[in-house]
Amino acid sequence: MTLHVCLRAALLLIGAVTTLAQSSSFTVAIARPDGYLVPFAAYTNGHWERAWPAADEGNVDKPTFENTPSVWRRHGRPVSKTWHVWPMRGGPSLQTRVTGVESVEAHCGAQVALKTDLQPSKAEHPNKLGVAVDSRQPLVSIEAVPKLDPLWQRAERAVAPTLSQLEAQRAQADRVQLPLETPRPIVQITALYRESRSTNSPLYFVAEKPYRTARAAEEPLCKAVTIMTGWLTREGAEALTLHSPRVFLTDCDAKEVRTAEPLAAIHLSDRLFWILQEHGYEDESYIVAEIARSGIRYHLAVNGGGC
Repeated sequence: MTLHVCLRAALLLIGAVTTLAQSSSFTVAIARPDGYLVPFAAYTNGHWERAWPAADEGNVDKPTFENTPSVWRRHGRPVSKTWHVWPMRGGPSLQTRVTGVESVEAHCGAQVALKTDLQPSKAEHPNKLGVAVDSRQPLVSIEAVPKLDPLWQRAERAVAPTLSQLEAQRAQADRVQLPLETPRPIVQITALYRESRSTNSPLYFVAEKPYRTARAAEEPLCKAVTIMTGWLTREGAEALTLHSPRVFLTDCDAKEVRTAEPLAAIHLSDRLFWILQEHGYEDESYIVAEIARSGIRYHLAVNGGGC
């Protein structure tokens, strides 16, 4: 076989593998501890789309497979009945069967969900059992990085200068006076997540800069705090690059703050996606984020209920 033929065969093989990966189709759902599944995102031919009604959407009084808008109805298929549930913190997947569709509680509202034969766990909503997919697409669990891991100190060194810089810009834009304290408050990482058993995983973090001064004089015990969320990707052995930072000037109530808990990662060919549950003060949403060298792209954010 000539070199030209070998190269051509290799390119055809690579193209076939890439096409197969990009044409794979599956749906992602949140697996609730009460045994219900809430589909929210579908991956079809390399693109993400909404899969199911968000909280307080659709017919939440008497939902049926026929009157619930879904990705399956759009594509002329029945709702998937077999799902694989991947626990949040690792372990083998569990297979479950869908037995019906019902309306369930979603904070102060209602959510159309798939009833399954999963046994309810003792965890309480909004804590999640995990993420489910209606195919054999494998998911990677996410772990909280231990505080004694040197990665915490590296992350704090990468985050601290930008947090203070963005904090000052936000305060100027909002016409907020930041407390002037000596010694100055120290930036701390409060949550750090990575893919399990991965030394090169991107990181999602929550950091804070706590003050000793109250933000409002009428609430002297409620101290000011600046919170930042974002992503860190690894560049080489030590360097960490910051992406998509969000800064919140708040206090002990943290009403303005939105932070996320990563639930699972999905590797598709040369693309990486994370599934996250984002929390506000009285609501939550489900997010699909793509992590690439160029930055973070949010494909979907679906309302999961609120008050």
